[in-house]
Amino acid sequence: MELQKRLVEPFHFSGNHVGCLLIHGFSGSPSEMRLLGECLAKLGWTVHGIRLSGHGTTPEEMAKTRWEDWTKDAVAGVAELRKTCDTVIGVGLSMGGLLALHLATLGLLDGIVTLNAPMVLADRRTRYAKLIRPFITFIGKPKSHRVASAPESIPERFVYERIPVDGLVSLNRGIRQVRSKLSSITCPALLMQSRKDFTVNPVSVQIIHEQIKHVNPIVHYWEKSGHILTLGREREEVALKVHEFLQKFTTETSV
Repeated sequence: MELQKRLVEPFHFSGNHVGCLLIHGFSGSPSEMRLLGECLAKLGWTVHGIRLSGHGTTPEEMAKTRWEDWTKDAVAGVAELRKTCDTVIGVGLSMGGLLALHLATLGLLDGIVTLNAPMVLADRRTRYAKLIRPFITFIGKPKSHRVASAPESIPERFVYERIPVDGLVSLNRGIRQVRSKLSSITCPALLMQSRKDFTVNPVSVQIIHEQIKHVNPIVHYWEKSGHILTLGREREEVALKVHEFLQKFTTETSV
């Protein structure tokens, strides 16, 4: 129980004037982002890892929440960082990356880092969530997704194995909304995508790049990692890539 509590708790590390808002994925928890956050904090950056509503508790609790709740959580995270940082960068995994893109469309961020942000989900069945909603409340994650990520994941991660269908319907709506507004993004961006992603179709990063190419986004593919880039085989290199991007936003010599 104590381990679970630690995994799902939000976290904050004080550092320099550049704040990193770390946002976990759909049905996940802050445990997906903690290692990255600890690494960035050691390098001098301010880090704020949030927990999205309904996450880190039970699938039943998540079923009560929607895209609108998660966007409010993300906006609140930016506001918290703005109290001490004059620059805020959104760093999001999967749906967390989608939320970072959403914040950027609102002009709330100075930069974004997306890790396997979804524009197209790999499992075609997810597109029909609205049709099955009257008949099914929860669906299990495809076994292939769990097996594919297991060899490269660390044990300390809290994630739901059952997904509320209402939440999936809401996620699909969020994807459509963000995709329609991508061209309004004006801040620098680092877009990262795993080649072996069985959750998000890798074509997603190409769609994002095409819509925000006016900001000259950096696109980086990872060859050995699965969907959870922050806990995969290349997690240390991922952290260094984020650190490299963050250096564009500061003149401090201590970082």
